[in-house]
Amino acid sequence: MLAILLASVTLVSTGLGGLAAIRFRHQLHPLLGFSAGAVLAVVFFDILPEVFAAPSAPTHVMLAAAAGFLAFFALERYTALHGAREHPHQVLEHQTELGVLGAAGLSLHSYLDGIAIGIGFQASTRLGVVIALAVVAHDFGDGLNTVVVVLAHGNPLRRSVAWLLVDMVTPLLGATSTLFLRLPESLLPWILAFFSGFFIYVGASDLLPEARENDSPLIGVATVAGMLVVFLVSRALPR
Repeated sequence: MLAILLASVTLVSTGLGGLAAIRFRHQLHPLLGFSAGAVLAVVFFDILPEVFAAPSAPTHVMLAAAAGFLAFFALERYTALHGAREHPHQVLEHQTELGVLGAAGLSLHSYLDGIAIGIGFQASTRLGVVIALAVVAHDFGDGLNTVVVVLAHGNPLRRSVAWLLVDMVTPLLGATSTLFLRLPESLLPWILAFFSGFFIYVGASDLLPEARENDSPLIGVATVAGMLVVFLVSRALPR
């Protein structure tokens, strides 16, 4: 049940990100940098060490990490999320339908976040907590982007709010779904490796480039701070 409790916290961070997108879109780059650092730190300091420490992990398990990276790359390409981020004040081609498709892609991403939390807890309580903290951090960016991608394609504000609500709920649904599916221990290294690739893409190709749209030196400081906080938290938790 701890997985469900922590997944519930993502409702707040996603909602705050969406509200911030409406009010303060161009003042959020340091927070996005912090989120990027936190997500990448979880991969390098927790998920991958857990994968390689598992006695059932084969030597080629990193193929799953590559698959996770490429899967989210394909998801972003097909939902055209970058197009909306690069032109946030323009109404792009395909209008409202493309905005809805982008929001649906982000909601699927958030659902996978919830699954990652649940799978993390199946591996160990410590790993589940650390993954949940990273998801809470970067779901702020998900909420922000959900609102931006819907509005950028000419949709009304009420539709962006509706999709924000969907995005808020999906991590909780993802975490809940893992309660009904207990994975064999031999599969856990593969699943965790897949999500490590997923999080590397989110941090390095999604959050970090968006944060660096602002050339303030605070972005680098915030990114390092995000990594440091997760590192310290992960070391403070019992193994």
